Amino acid sequence: MNIFRFFLATLCTASFFAFANPPTPSPSLDIRIPVVDMRDFYDGNKRDQFLDTLYEALTQVGFFAVRHTGVNRDVIREAYAQSEVFFKQSQIYKEKCFVEGSKGQRGFVASEIAKGNQHKDRKEFYHIGRELGTPKNVWPDQPGYKEAMVRLYEELEQYIIPLQQTIVETINLHAPEAHLPVDLLNNTTKDGDTLLRALYYPALPKEQIEASNQPIYWAAAHTDIDLLAILPFATEQGLQVEVKGQWLNVIVPEDAFIVNVGDMLENLTNGLFVSARHRVLAQEPQKERFSMVLFVHPTDKTPLDPLPACIELTGGTQHYASGTRQEFLWERLLELNIAPSLLIPYSQSGHTERQMDFNRESSQVVDMLINNHLASEELLQKLKERKDRS
Repeated sequence: MNIFRFFLATLCTASFFAFANPPTPSPSLDIRIPVVDMRDFYDGNKRDQFLDTLYEALTQVGFFAVRHTGVNRDVIREAYAQSEVFFKQSQIYKEKCFVEGSKGQRGFVASEIAKGNQHKDRKEFYHIGRELGTPKNVWPDQPGYKEAMVRLYEELEQYIIPLQQTIVETINLHAPEAHLPVDLLNNTTKDGDTLLRALYYPALPKEQIEASNQPIYWAAAHTDIDLLAILPFATEQGLQVEVKGQWLNVIVPEDAFIVNVGDMLENLTNGLFVSARHRVLAQEPQKERFSMVLFVHPTDKTPLDPLPACIELTGGTQHYASGTRQEFLWERLLELNIAPSLLIPYSQSGHTERQMDFNRESSQVVDMLINNHLASEELLQKLKERKDRS
């Protein structure tokens, strides 16, 4: 399926030909992102078509929808019900679950600033990891909250296993010499710090939306730093993805999950799979929104060096730097000004220097290293050589 046919099949309003015009942000177009059915992955007659559709979604959009995941929908509904009760409590009550010094990795967080933005998002969220993992979870005294969230986490974590197998298999299908182990990704994430985020986007007054001459976002445009993000249904629309310079509303069947590629998977696949920018738009006044997202992470020491099979599929040249999950995560946390204490250990990792070889370094982190007299001689030399070439 070529790119023309792909978008012609997935756009549900306007037309593919809108992309022929100079790209301008617009909330008016919709995209029916590719939908796959997990039952087809296990059906020998439909398996290759499933993998082809998945491959197109991963390489062209970075988003896809999945039906029949095997996750109990009653578990999802109960988690949403408990989440709504919690977020409707007073700010003082919620702040009791804020964990000082956790870098926002557990408990309640009042908001965050997306990479490259100046203002905080209009959202609140709650982070949960494995109940027996580290760092430890923190829980409110709300009856039923812990049980509902732990059960949802465990249900979604089980779904990670077949999902990641399909992703490896679609690489194998398109790079026949690859022979990647089917559990390649699962072996890196089974003990990783995968996070469940429960989100609340508060309703905005009609006057505020009508008075603004610009769209108002619950969450500003960003990419995710993880391998994958898995989103069970949200209670309201608003999710948008950027495709070819156009911002498109993500429309999926009510019974489907949304899955999107993160920056770590893009790096691991040498850019073969797209970590698409997305945002959440407050489209209607006086409507609140709840959602759940599972951010799938490998272990800290997992190398994210581009896979040889994916280098082959992207022209035979490496385009992304080597590095571990920890190094890429530290870079993002520094960019977001969440964990300034990481600057010294990060400066000793050599990650920025490797990123510079592919012009993928964070200019913000480079400035932080220079301003704090932590830039290595190698980094300074690379900057000098780049300036001399310009």
